[in-house]
Amino acid sequence: MADSFVLEAQKYLNETYGHNSNWVHLDENGMTGGLMMEGLVRAFQIEHGVPSVTGYLGPYTVNIMRSLNDIEKMDPSDEPSSDVKLIQCALFCKGYHAGGITGIYYTNGVNAVKQYQEDAGFKTSGVIDWKVWQGLFSMGWFQLVPGGDPTLRVIQRSINADWSSVIGVQPCEGVMSRNTALSLIGCLQGALNLQTWIPDLTSVVFGPATQSAFSQHPLYEGCSEPALVKIAKYALYFYGFSQTEFSGTFTSGMRLNVANFQKEYGLTGLDGVISGQIHLTTMMSLLTSRGNPNRPCTGGDTSQILSRQMCDNLKAAGYNVIGRYLTGTVGVGAAERPKSLTPEEIRNIQDAGLSVFPIYQNGGYYADYFKISGRGSYDAVTALRTASVLGFPEETVIYFAVDFDCMSYQTESLIIPYFRQIANAFRQAAFNPKNYKIGIYGPREVCRQISAEGLAEYSFVADMSTGFSGNLGFPIPSNWAFDQFDQFTFGPSPAFPLDKVAVSGRDGGARKNDVGGSVTTAEMLQEARSKFTRRVLSALGFTARKRIDFEFEVGEQVLPPVSSGGLIIYPSIKETVTVPFGEDDSGVISVNTLDGKLDIDLTTTLAEIQNVCDSNSISIDLSAMLKNISYAIRSGAMKYTYTINSDGSATFDISIGTDDLQSVEGVAGSIGIVLSMNIKFTDSNAYEWVRESEKQKYTVAAMAFVVLLPITNPILIEQAKIVLVKIVETLSFGRLILQGSRKKE
Repeated sequence: MADSFVLEAQKYLNETYGHNSNWVHLDENGMTGGLMMEGLVRAFQIEHGVPSVTGYLGPYTVNIMRSLNDIEKMDPSDEPSSDVKLIQCALFCKGYHAGGITGIYYTNGVNAVKQYQEDAGFKTSGVIDWKVWQGLFSMGWFQLVPGGDPTLRVIQRSINADWSSVIGVQPCEGVMSRNTALSLIGCLQGALNLQTWIPDLTSVVFGPATQSAFSQHPLYEGCSEPALVKIAKYALYFYGFSQTEFSGTFTSGMRLNVANFQKEYGLTGLDGVISGQIHLTTMMSLLTSRGNPNRPCTGGDTSQILSRQMCDNLKAAGYNVIGRYLTGTVGVGAAERPKSLTPEEIRNIQDAGLSVFPIYQNGGYYADYFKISGRGSYDAVTALRTASVLGFPEETVIYFAVDFDCMSYQTESLIIPYFRQIANAFRQAAFNPKNYKIGIYGPREVCRQISAEGLAEYSFVADMSTGFSGNLGFPIPSNWAFDQFDQFTFGPSPAFPLDKVAVSGRDGGARKNDVGGSVTTAEMLQEARSKFTRRVLSALGFTARKRIDFEFEVGEQVLPPVSSGGLIIYPSIKETVTVPFGEDDSGVISVNTLDGKLDIDLTTTLAEIQNVCDSNSISIDLSAMLKNISYAIRSGAMKYTYTINSDGSATFDISIGTDDLQSVEGVAGSIGIVLSMNIKFTDSNAYEWVRESEKQKYTVAAMAFVVLLPITNPILIEQAKIVLVKIVETLSFGRLILQGSRKKE
């Protein structure tokens, strides 16, 4: 909603600083928000000669604010101050009535500053000091926002009152944020006299110095550590415990909350943990998601394929359950190696007295992975097939990975739809005859949201990633089975990387798999080829729409024809054991997306294919499908060709293959897939195909995908007449290889 005072501030700032080359014009719309606050900071930086005018309120700019003289109530006859004008603008933008932009700090302005100070938890002096500057020019808000938590706001105001001189001014809006979560470590370091000023809270860690200092200050009922007790109480409230009073006294109610926290977070019974008291391990779990990385545990996970000796060493070291990956590789280039679980390894694990829980992650460490059409369906079927082949018993939980700093909006738009696809596959007995269950690996809040949707039985929490937004200040999900909190090199020889995992007991893993006999190299190769084929066909849109059999293997499958617009399309799919490009490698488009990214050459190629449609007024967006296919191939190539046949028909071929299955699936070998689409006219005298050139590979690719769309997408079948007639009747697609031109009567 537009505000006349904010509009006044926008006009003043544009008029005053618009001549400066560093100024960015503000829309004069009366709306506060991020751009407006950046403008205010930019004006301050210009006014005070900050070398880099960015609009960002960083440590350098805050230090300038800290160096300014305080401003007290002025006399109406005083000379107007440009700094006061900026404060008046900022007060308007934060919702305080400053009177006007006069440059005279008088009654209205003083009252507005007092109100801000009250809201922020400060003494209401009415004096403009650096805390007024920092708070008013920050992105934070100091009044309870709709949906905000009043008790959390009480804590935020108390933190400002006690520790803003050390950690800076923090928002008081009743909303958990990254800074609110991190502020507790900063407060702790201030209370332990380790820090006098922390310019950037994102740099704080509960490191060796903090650990050593806190170890000298245990907290227990009756102790005299009021500052530390208050910090611990704040953390208990953050994690959902009924801590509603925040004095510096360690009460019996706090003791009960601490004991319940220790029990819920798997700390009870560990060395150095006393029920109801806060020593180092408990405090680290209160203030960081990973807790004390040196605490003992009975679980682990690793990308290492485990030998019997490794398993025996793990058991001897006190480990009972190990997480292992169902598929895939780890590392890049020469360092790449398979990480997939094998039947022999399962025997090694279980014969050593360990149990194993399966993890599925063939990506999942970047947001775009979850944007790929049908990704959840493909991953679910791949995981189910692999777990079944490896003999996991009925109702085993398979943990699907969300391994990036996932924001709440990404959980809503990407992760929940992904897990819904997984759930749909798991509900189908044809894919899941053993009734396997769904688990999630990810940050705390992502796990909680997915579980609240009924899409995950248990959570495997990525607590080692302390900087993930979904871990900061959020409680561990109530259905946690495993909690990953540290990584190290496990010895004795042979040494290998191991993640330490706390175990709740909700999921004991599999102690006895029905692995049968050894899987032969040929069987492993066939499974790798099958995975590649299913992934590519899913990206093309087939398996996601159940247009082909999931069990499709080497050979040819003829699909139902599509008839529309006076044309009939006869599609078929052929899988070969070699790459299908022939001796002529012209027109072959190389693909390498093993790192989860499209390189510049591939990005340019995909854009050229889309441009064929765009430049010829064909309103079809191929870009998403082209990217999906590239991500599905991972390491290989694709080629698009067409042939004019003796019967007057034309055939478009989409050929995809790789001779690097080692990088893609962890098994040496090659695979090829050819999707053929034969187009015939129902009236042989109506049209003929005319070849102009064989060099326009982008045009052929675009044409092939336009023909493919009505085959894979039922929604387009009714529109196919319009689409296909346009293909035929358009005289040129750039320099078109072929034309559909009417025969002369």
